[in-house]
Amino acid sequence: MKKNAYIFLVVVSVCLVAMTSCKKKQTEQTREDRIEEFRANLTQNDTTEMLRLADNAMELLKGKKIDEVLGNLYEYNDSSEELKPLSKAMSKRLENRFKRFPVLDYKRDYFSFMLEGCNDVKYQVTFATAEQTGNGEPATTMFMFNPVKVGGEWKLCVKTAKDEVDEEHL
Repeated sequence: MKKNAYIFLVVVSVCLVAMTSCKKKQTEQTREDRIEEFRANLTQNDTTEMLRLADNAMELLKGKKIDEVLGNLYEYNDSSEELKPLSKAMSKRLENRFKRFPVLDYKRDYFSFMLEGCNDVKYQVTFATAEQTGNGEPATTMFMFNPVKVGGEWKLCVKTAKDEVDEEHL
């Protein structure tokens, strides 16, 4: 009798472990599934708000209001989903970049939604006119924002080299 009870416990334990692991696999989503779900829940207002934030920042940079832009930028940690104001080091790096490569003009290259904390708004930025370069072509570079949606509100972050980008647009 004890032997049958022992076998019964082992069988029940194995079944519980198997059911639990199957359930976990069903609830885990792939990155592609998460992207599709995020995009499906976006509205026209999300697009409008995200682009408004990014375009306003570019207009302020064009107007040489670097401090105002830096005061409204954030850093986002994707793994902890933490949003915080720019660090002093990052703020200084960006200030130097915008002074070295001033925004004389810009053109939005593309934008893309992927996840709450990983989106792209890419700009082509003219930082020297054709007359300044002396070769008949203006000098350009690119700049990217990473708008994130935290708590239902869009915040503007800077895209860095270590951040993922939407490779469909590269």
